[in-house]
Amino acid sequence: MVPAGLPTSASYLPGLLDVMEAGLDRTEPSANMVSRAAGESLFGGSYDWHSCIFAHWALLTQARRDGDGERAGRILDRLSDEALAAERARLAEAGLGGRLTYSYGQCWLLRLLSELERHRAVLPSTRAFREETERALLDFLDQAPFPELEGDRRLEGRGVVGYYSSWAFTWYQVMAAGPVTEGAGARLTRMREERLDPWREQLITSVDPRSFEFLWVPTLGYLVDSVEPFNPPLEPYVLDRREVLPAEVTMRTTHLLGVHASRLWPLALRAAEEPAAAAELDRALAELLGRRELWDGDFAVVSHWMPQFIWLNFYLAGVASP
Repeated sequence: MVPAGLPTSASYLPGLLDVMEAGLDRTEPSANMVSRAAGESLFGGSYDWHSCIFAHWALLTQARRDGDGERAGRILDRLSDEALAAERARLAEAGLGGRLTYSYGQCWLLRLLSELERHRAVLPSTRAFREETERALLDFLDQAPFPELEGDRRLEGRGVVGYYSSWAFTWYQVMAAGPVTEGAGARLTRMREERLDPWREQLITSVDPRSFEFLWVPTLGYLVDSVEPFNPPLEPYVLDRREVLPAEVTMRTTHLLGVHASRLWPLALRAAEEPAAAAELDRALAELLGRRELWDGDFAVVSHWMPQFIWLNFYLAGVASP
């Protein structure tokens, strides 16, 4: 059911999903480091490994929300226990881990493995893959610095960045997936108290993004808050309307499209409960989706990943296809 206030933007949702699904089988051009290192990959489409996994998760999640058994069946057929076991062995044999997939890619893998358990019986090997991925991400969180940049590496004084190795985004993803390994929940809460809470203001303060960033930094704080609220509560998110879209979308500037789309995610969280926020989100998404070249344009630059980033707004707002 489409919440009141999102009728215009939600009309684009079926097309967004179709672009995503078409990309799963497109293996050229490719920058898939797993395929290059291991010779092949279960997630060999959508230009790169993390975008392909993100697309699988988005499509399977939306199919469940829509009651779309046909689409769910197509995605589940791709993700047999045997295929997942082969990918797990491939990653281990190639010694990839976080070196080529980053915590960012592993986060989407964790979300996908979690979603799979909503669709079929929990298979021991798939659960083992999920637990292994969760432990790897928890170890990353224990070892990686936060804020990510220190000393003279800071960007005009800020150390929190919206990039592949984002500590706050990794924490959010592991918590949102639902921790399943022993002691993981308590471990995440301890990390939150010791690492994130002292930097709460940096996590919600607007910034001028750099061209390498693809996550809007203030979004990180609101995502964290959505799964484990800050105390005292955050002020309601107000959409920052500064212009972040590049004048020309190229491989060098394309990440700023992600900043633009992810800047709406906290508004989507509000839209799930507030009609006024839903109406504002609808207008912003309709404007973005109306520029089809920004999500269904050049495959290597745009369409392998922007549909997923835009779709996450519908996911966070609780929207089903019309």
